[in-house]
Amino acid sequence: MKKLMISLLAGFALISCVPKKEYTQEKLQSHKEIAKIYIADGRYQDALRELTLGISTDKCDAETYNLLGVVYLNLKDYAKAEESFNEALKLDPNFSEAYNNLGLLKLLQGRYQQAIFYFEKALANPLYANAHSAKTNMAQAYYLLGEKNKALEILTSLLKERADYAQALIELGKIYLNERDLQAAEFYLKQALKLDRTSSEARYYLGEVFFQQGKFDLAKELWESLIQIRPDSPWSSLAREKVFFLERLKTQKP
Repeated sequence: MKKLMISLLAGFALISCVPKKEYTQEKLQSHKEIAKIYIADGRYQDALRELTLGISTDKCDAETYNLLGVVYLNLKDYAKAEESFNEALKLDPNFSEAYNNLGLLKLLQGRYQQAIFYFEKALANPLYANAHSAKTNMAQAYYLLGEKNKALEILTSLLKERADYAQALIELGKIYLNERDLQAAEFYLKQALKLDRTSSEARYYLGEVFFQQGKFDLAKELWESLIQIRPDSPWSSLAREKVFFLERLKTQKP
């Protein structure tokens, strides 16, 4: 009887995730697309509302749960983010993007070995279109574990595959900045900005390079341009603090 009960329960689980009607799929897709726009704009509560509506439309869509995890990740609700990514992986055990995001979550929590495990799971899929992101995240994890050479090897190898990938250049710049090799840091961050003029992260860290080189006017110019381009971003908040600090330095000079 117990075996029969388990079989029946499994059958109900399968029935609950049968293909939906076309209008239901269109409705779900609409909620997801709107949520993606909100996520890109940093409007996470609005994205959360759309994704909740999406789940009420179809509880069996892995991408919806993955996007929900991204929202919770940005809201720093790590418990709900992990729950959402795991739900996505229950629905699609080969969902590389969810593995990558779960690795990023562990990276933010300081669990670097776990992060690498999930990045490797993401990269195990040879068809993963966003593999460059997982490789960049993995490089960060290795660097934070103290394995600088491994991190540099991953990033330089990635740039041989994709010379136009700005984020790999940014990560190289950040590593060399942290290692106090300001010349190398400047080179890579300038290359990143050539590829992506709007990159707030590249502007912020290149400003930091100029600041540490004593080029205060150049640093201020970069940070102020960042504030103008993305006034509401977290990078702009950091840039405002830096500009304020530079202004204080000027007033304190004899």
